[in-house]
Amino acid sequence: MKIDKILNNNVVISKNGFGEEVVCMGRGLAFQKKIGDEISPEAVQKEFVLRDSFAKNQFQQLMADIPAEEIEWVKQVVEQAEGKLKVEFSPNIYLTLTDHLHYAITRAKENIQLPNPLLFETKKFYPKEYQAAKEALLFVKQKTGVELSEDEAGFIAFHFVNSQQGNEDMQVTMTATTMVRDILSIISKFFGIVFDEESLNYQRIITHLQFFAQRYLKGEGSDEQDEFLYALVQGKYPKAFHCVERINEYLRQTQKQEMGIAEQIYLTIHIQRVVSEKKSIQS
Repeated sequence: MKIDKILNNNVVISKNGFGEEVVCMGRGLAFQKKIGDEISPEAVQKEFVLRDSFAKNQFQQLMADIPAEEIEWVKQVVEQAEGKLKVEFSPNIYLTLTDHLHYAITRAKENIQLPNPLLFETKKFYPKEYQAAKEALLFVKQKTGVELSEDEAGFIAFHFVNSQQGNEDMQVTMTATTMVRDILSIISKFFGIVFDEESLNYQRIITHLQFFAQRYLKGEGSDEQDEFLYALVQGKYPKAFHCVERINEYLRQTQKQEMGIAEQIYLTIHIQRVVSEKKSIQS
């Protein structure tokens, strides 16, 4: 691979075997190198494609504005989180998290606190990502001496969640989290119950709601129209079904769109399961 552009000592732009522009990252990758020089594949620790000119320009601007050591810290934070969570994040995280952490550190030095309105929900719905984010805060403190707040751990956790789900827009993840919180509240109030957050069925409905919210917001809901199963579930679990109708009304009011038949069926079954478990424990 040949160097097409040097962004800093650790980051260059090159081309892969398909002729696509790629960002190559590695410690000292461009040290004493110039454009046109070969780089060893063994020296490349991370490589990802810049899919469009907007992403390319954003990334290059970021590299120009932010110190090289901060970019290296973010790379280490990402690798540490990937190892802990046993996932591989979308390459977009190098752009979004670098930008976020740079300005978070700047704000902290100026004693400016940015509150996180979804911190409680982040801890509750994404505990593994939140824990990985807390470890990222410790890493940042070791490197910079700056102690970032718990609110920032929540924001970083959102970056981890976002990059696992392939979202380009952080707002999708934040809206999805709000939806999950509100739907759980509707279920709790409708049945007059407090969820057992340690139960398997509660964890299942959380997982279902998280994936449902992502599909719903991306317009990827199922078009399946099983009228027979819809009528069967409606007759067998009338209270759970009525609760889903309440949830549909909430979606119409807040998102201007209701869920499809297939989603209503699956959600009714999940609600019935978690509510039945709760009632059997109480009886």
